[in-house]
Amino acid sequence: MPMKRALYPENWDKISLAVRREAGWVCEWCGAENGKPNPATSSKVVLTVAHLDHNPANCARENLRALCQRCHLRYDAKQHARNAKLTRAKKTGQMWLPGVLVES
Repeated sequence: MPMKRALYPENWDKISLAVRREAGWVCEWCGAENGKPNPATSSKVVLTVAHLDHNPANCARENLRALCQRCHLRYDAKQHARNAKLTRAKKTGQMWLPGVLVES
């Protein structure tokens, strides 16, 4: 899924590069190395930067982690599921509240 560029600060590319450099171009959680085969999947590692609070505007270093795409997707899985549920509810004319669907 492409990132929504408008949600990120103008200097996101610089911030992201700094985080990945600080991490030594390895995933901060599993140690997979950027550009090399992932030890778990054998797919080429693409190092990304994750917002731990899922807020792209919050670029405080303690909120950012350099993660391989596998760890990043796993970390974001619940957030992606919530967003998909909300999108489906909007398409069917329902309003989604945590744990509740309400007809609109």
